[in-house]
Amino acid sequence: MSKIPYIHYQKDQKSLIHTYFIALIPLLFFGFYKNGILLYQNDLITFQDIFIPLYFPLISILIGFLIGVIQKTSKKEMILISLILSCTVSMNTNVLIYSLVLFATLFITSIMSRKYAFNYISLTRIVLILALIFNSYSYLNVAEKINAFNYNWSDKFLGYANGGIFTSSTFFVIISFLILAFNKFYKKIIPITSSLSYVLILALVFIIIKDTTYLNNLLNGTTYFAFAMFVTDPYTPNTKKGMMIYGVLIGIITSVLSLVIPMEASFISIFICSLTIPLINKFLLKNVYNQ
Repeated sequence: MSKIPYIHYQKDQKSLIHTYFIALIPLLFFGFYKNGILLYQNDLITFQDIFIPLYFPLISILIGFLIGVIQKTSKKEMILISLILSCTVSMNTNVLIYSLVLFATLFITSIMSRKYAFNYISLTRIVLILALIFNSYSYLNVAEKINAFNYNWSDKFLGYANGGIFTSSTFFVIISFLILAFNKFYKKIIPITSSLSYVLILALVFIIIKDTTYLNNLLNGTTYFAFAMFVTDPYTPNTKKGMMIYGVLIGIITSVLSLVIPMEASFISIFICSLTIPLINKFLLKNVYNQ
């Protein structure tokens, strides 16, 4: 079995973390424009409200730093994880509830992951949304609630559609993925196989049912963001073949769940599939020994 390069040295881990930060920049800029500047330019919010999208990444950076200090782990890594999570929430999120739940959940799940292997970032995201969903949770910003703009398919691809504050743009998610793909320690095979299987299944569903709803799901930037940023958690299958199987499973389950809960499907799928990693590793190793 062929192996992918693993992070053996601290400098390699730092290199990958820095690449993640760089990859987030295009998404942060676009999210700030779409959910702040653009709304202000169209007299939909006040000048002070322009900066609301920035509250979440700033709070998340502070929370990640505090968790890193308390747990005596990498502060940069915890800040990155918190920042990634902040990108996926809605503009309508209650800041206080978000702060408390993010701190408590990320703190607990990151500790649990040391004993029980699973993708704790996706679990944190699931718990976070469950806590927020009772607060009239919606991914629509002010303009989207009143249908202020008439967007076409290309506009939606660029990101002018509902989604996480910084994850609505499939176009900018692709840019971020390409930035990450240049780092040899980034496990790009997983997001590629996840995305391909997701697109193929939903395209097939559309061909059979002829419902444009499924085309909207294909342009869901939040899903591709999860594939690019969440599935490459350090806890993944040990081999390239295992990663391909893992990616395909994520894509399949996400495509099925997206028919009901399009915004949350990828996070639930990633968590579920992370529980199958020991089975994937065991199955592949068993096949090698039987050859």
